[in-house]
Amino acid sequence: MSRDPYWNHNTHYHRWVLDQIPAGARTALDIGCGDGLLARKLATRVPDVLGVDKDAAILAQAAPAANLRYDQADFRDLTGTFDLVTAVASLHHVPIDDGLKALQRLVAPGGTLAVVGLWKMSVRTEYVYLPLLPIIRTMDLLHGKGGPGAPMRDPDEDLSQIRAAAAAIVPGATIRRRLLWRYTLEWKKPD
Repeated sequence: MSRDPYWNHNTHYHRWVLDQIPAGARTALDIGCGDGLLARKLATRVPDVLGVDKDAAILAQAAPAANLRYDQADFRDLTGTFDLVTAVASLHHVPIDDGLKALQRLVAPGGTLAVVGLWKMSVRTEYVYLPLLPIIRTMDLLHGKGGPGAPMRDPDEDLSQIRAAAAAIVPGATIRRRLLWRYTLEWKKPD
């Protein structure tokens, strides 16, 4: 989004995440909120937003906003439910089954889960990306990559493993492979 203080492969998908906010949402949870950029955007549209991150140093960079609070926590230990649960580049930091079970539990009945994730890639299975490399490189050069310096981790699961886990834990979720080495997962919890 053009007014963001920086752009990277994750912020590129913030608009998609915001489009997943269910009508009438009163609460939202942003998992792995980092410096709070997405959480602050959610707080302009949802009355009560909680941003959580395990990393105290990155949370120290999080700017305050009305109706937004931050907590240093492992999302798998949280209680309660939320109308919208988001996880951008954070699900791969925990085992997929554990993470998806926690996410599923945190979504309120009728609520939405919106994940922007990474998967373990290999040239052999992801050859479709090869022709896109010049486009991705051009996007990086045009926007300049930046961010708060959050801890990074390579994913352990490939896309087929993520799809299998999602089918078992959040049946009916829509998973799409996206540009910039990301996938999106959108799931509506039944009422």
